[in-house]
Amino acid sequence: MSEAAPLTFGRYEALFHIASGGMAEVFAARLSGPAGFEKLVAVKRLLPELDDERFVGMFLDEARLAAHISSPNVVQTYELGRADDDGALYIVMELVVGITLFELCVNAVEGPMRGMPIPIVVEIMAQAAHGASDAHEATTPTGNLLHVIHRDISPQNILVGVDGRVRVTDFGIARAVSRSTETQVGQLKGKVAYVAPEQARGQELDPRCDVFALGVVTWEALTGKSLFNTGEPIETIQRVLNLPIPSPAKFRPDVPDALAEVVLWALQRDRDKRCPSAARFERALRDAIPGAASGRDISAFVHANGGPPLARIKKRINEIHSGHDRTVMRPPPTAKAHSSRLFPDAEVSSARLIGRPSDAPPRKRSQRELPTEEIPPENPYPSRGAGKLRTEAPAGRQRRLGAALILGISAWLIAGIVAWLTLAGGSSRRDGPALIQAPTDQATNEPSNRATNDATDETATAPDDPPTP
Repeated sequence: MSEAAPLTFGRYEALFHIASGGMAEVFAARLSGPAGFEKLVAVKRLLPELDDERFVGMFLDEARLAAHISSPNVVQTYELGRADDDGALYIVMELVVGITLFELCVNAVEGPMRGMPIPIVVEIMAQAAHGASDAHEATTPTGNLLHVIHRDISPQNILVGVDGRVRVTDFGIARAVSRSTETQVGQLKGKVAYVAPEQARGQELDPRCDVFALGVVTWEALTGKSLFNTGEPIETIQRVLNLPIPSPAKFRPDVPDALAEVVLWALQRDRDKRCPSAARFERALRDAIPGAASGRDISAFVHANGGPPLARIKKRINEIHSGHDRTVMRPPPTAKAHSSRLFPDAEVSSARLIGRPSDAPPRKRSQRELPTEEIPPENPYPSRGAGKLRTEAPAGRQRRLGAALILGISAWLIAGIVAWLTLAGGSSRRDGPALIQAPTDQATNEPSNRATNDATDETATAPDDPPTP
């Protein structure tokens, strides 16, 4: 039996695996040339099981759009190709040695500092806003505006490098006039905790929806808490649409008033009152905190708080430069190491947003997820009356479901016993005394219906099974 061949993507040799998602996986790879020349890149490969028209179209759109965006704060795209052996599509991209903003925030919250320094947050988000602005203003080679909207800005799609530079990545669901694939009617794209209200309602979008997402990410990076996310899509969308948005200074008193006002400006639900552009948001952030952190400050912070993910990447790259690297071997064709679950957080049908139960089980909250702050709402569920905002975990829902089932079974048993007693009482008048007398009302000495009524009332008041979002 022959040995497995190294995993290659055209001219690029895969070195190690970086990450996997619902649609693609990313490898660090190397381009080798004469006289010891080599260049390290990232290769994003479409999962082989998703090689159908819809996902291929989205993948190609991402490559075409990203190739037109030239910015120091957007991950650069170099090449699009298709593997010779299995035909898988891949995109060759800039390799960023760093971690996501999500990982950085969680590490900082769990570390001795208990959060991100305000100047670091401002500089990171100002650079991310610059990258979003460059994407919004991207043009074709002839100067025609592409009208790119990212639609999925989140802490997971903002990379913070050890070089002190921030890059926006993952334009997989970005929208532009030149896209070949279109969003289906009634479908919401993007991580629901970061979508703008108009995006959640399925309205026509413009770059201001990305400004709202930048505002959410800034709020969370400052406070170390999730603003809207509850772990369940429908409840999260309800919070996006209706939850009163507090100032970040409420949870972090050292946030200056000027900075808090900028964040709340980006979080205006009425987009006509919202910060009008990502470029304006960048300038407002820098004006709010004069003398923000430098790129060198960010680099030092990433080195100190990168944790195991960053240590692993640095170790593998050091092995490559020392000549002790191990290339990735291509798995057998029958091996299937990837889940076929698609976009767990990326698409939500608008029909589900109005209460239709989903067939999918509720998503389990990651242990490394930022906590959701309990913020008293002003009637966040208008159709349900002024009730308390429900943010309980799936385990709490399971307990409620179990209680409802127990009540239902108890009511069924009581009704059965009452029916048996009624039949036994009828037969006793014909055949002799009953072994058990039916309860009587003390005032009238007539057979009482209390047992039957109690059973009926208990059945009527037993809570319905909670809808599964």
